[in-house]
Amino acid sequence: MFLLSACALCATLALAPSPSPSPSALPDIAHVYTTDRSEETLKNATRTTYVVTRDQINRYGYRTVGEALQSLPALDILPYGALGSSVNYGIRGSSTAQVLVLVDGLPAPGSFANSVELGNLPTTGVDRIEVVEGGGSTLYGSGAIGGIINVITQQSAPASATLAYGSFGERRLEIDTDHVQISRLLANNNFGIPGGTVQPDSDYASSAIHVDGSRRAGSFDLALRAGLEYDHLGAPGFFGFQSPSSRQDDVNADADLTAVRKGPQYETTLQFGGTRQQITFACDAVNDPNCFAPAPSLGTDSRLDFSARNAVGGADEQLLYGIDLSRGTVRSDSGSGISVDPLAQAAAYVQHKVSTNWGSLYYGMRGERDGALGGEFSPSAGVLVHLSNEAAFKANVATAFRAPNASELYFPGYGNPLLSPERAKVADLSITDAHVLGGVTLGWFTNRTKNLIVPTPVKAGTTCVTDPASFTYEPCNVDNAFIQGFTLDARTPRFKGFTSALNLTDLYRAQDVDAQTRLPNQPVLTANLRLDYTAGRSSVLASWGVWMHLAGARGAVDQTQPLFFQPVPYTTVNAYLRLRAGDKMLVSMRGYNLGNERYAAIGGFPTPGRSFAVEVSTK
Repeated sequence: MFLLSACALCATLALAPSPSPSPSALPDIAHVYTTDRSEETLKNATRTTYVVTRDQINRYGYRTVGEALQSLPALDILPYGALGSSVNYGIRGSSTAQVLVLVDGLPAPGSFANSVELGNLPTTGVDRIEVVEGGGSTLYGSGAIGGIINVITQQSAPASATLAYGSFGERRLEIDTDHVQISRLLANNNFGIPGGTVQPDSDYASSAIHVDGSRRAGSFDLALRAGLEYDHLGAPGFFGFQSPSSRQDDVNADADLTAVRKGPQYETTLQFGGTRQQITFACDAVNDPNCFAPAPSLGTDSRLDFSARNAVGGADEQLLYGIDLSRGTVRSDSGSGISVDPLAQAAAYVQHKVSTNWGSLYYGMRGERDGALGGEFSPSAGVLVHLSNEAAFKANVATAFRAPNASELYFPGYGNPLLSPERAKVADLSITDAHVLGGVTLGWFTNRTKNLIVPTPVKAGTTCVTDPASFTYEPCNVDNAFIQGFTLDARTPRFKGFTSALNLTDLYRAQDVDAQTRLPNQPVLTANLRLDYTAGRSSVLASWGVWMHLAGARGAVDQTQPLFFQPVPYTTVNAYLRLRAGDKMLVSMRGYNLGNERYAAIGGFPTPGRSFAVEVSTK
């Protein structure tokens, strides 16, 4: 297994941007877009939704989208090493393949091949990230069993620049103008590992550019956006078997045009988009004994999307209906040959939402056809009940599904074209009260998935005939999953410049039902604790804060394996201090993993220890 680096960013213009955040405050988000594919207030959103704002990205020094999502409840980010490495990500115990990643509402580059990479997706040009937790197949289709991550880009951002230098050779430059955002990020990642050696071939370099523009054309508001991102990095592989010559080059490109027409009681939206991702990999098979792919390979994921939807309604109800169409190919060029595989999706959906004095109710249905993989109907329903002016009860139920991705179906030497889609039943309950402290939410969720697709050791020359002693793996529909957990999210009101926040996720059940084992890489307990201070505008000290992330015991840990080969519990502590250097300049000092924890979130891929960075930014 090697690091699939790839990052799909860039993005289209946000259709419903929130007001510009203050550079020094931690703002509340008034409106979201992803929850119901139309603008609504976050307070009235029935589905559980979290938002990472541009102000939080700047304040906490998030360099990638993966880092920005680390502190959200029930969202697990597991890196394969240092800055720029691939990450596994999941929501509420789901796998990476069960989370749908969007850029301004359309699938990100690499969606067909399941190679969307949040670990090296830069935050340059990102206005906010909206995360909807729970099954989202009714509105978004295949791949949203765990939820949706929607990266929403900036619109007409004020001019600014950021320059940073840090440990392990980190150097970063970001420049934002009204319609163009560019970034360059470099890291040597020459950190030490047990045995007194230095992790080989872990360097990372990323360049990105995003452009956008808008204009009025008749009765439509048009927004055009395009992005290009390039990564060049080492892919050393497992601890103890690192390759000093394995290299990856990734190119992610996307563009889209959005047309919106608004009337007194309707909003019609048309979106046209295209993405292309290329991942090349090569190593020196002659001189490198740990070269694990001796023949160079090239993977290409190309996709075209069209979405049309209409939201009709008034103060008391809304009818949302639309269609989604996707066509594309995934091509693999490797030593075992060339394969070109077409994929297609076609879907229609409708959702009706009714609002009353006591709350709101929605119900909807989606019908989707995923080419030769078959079709699926996905109903959903939810209710929000106002218990008081500040408290509410929410409940959601849905069926969700995931069609096998191109890697699982066709990847040379691994794919299984006989796979069936995963099908899930999901539900959640939550109580929220904005009057307790600065806001408290307690939630419970459950997920039962059939036809779970898992890598399985099989007998050579067979399809999904299990042989535990075999080293030949292929994806198989062999298991069912049963997942349940609780979440707690609480924050305090601002008091003399101080605020604090705590979220806790207890994933008490993440069971592979057939194998009677815990699903891999699913911590039983995760928690995030944050303390922030914001000074007055006349103070040289702008803000400071400390953030702690705890990942509790993980299932199926084999204590006989060497250090780093198995995931273990760990706690990381990050901190920042921001100083004003004039009216329009900030100097930030950041510390990452201050406890110098040496851990492997993914077994066999150690992360670096303590690191620091100094950052100068204009605003």
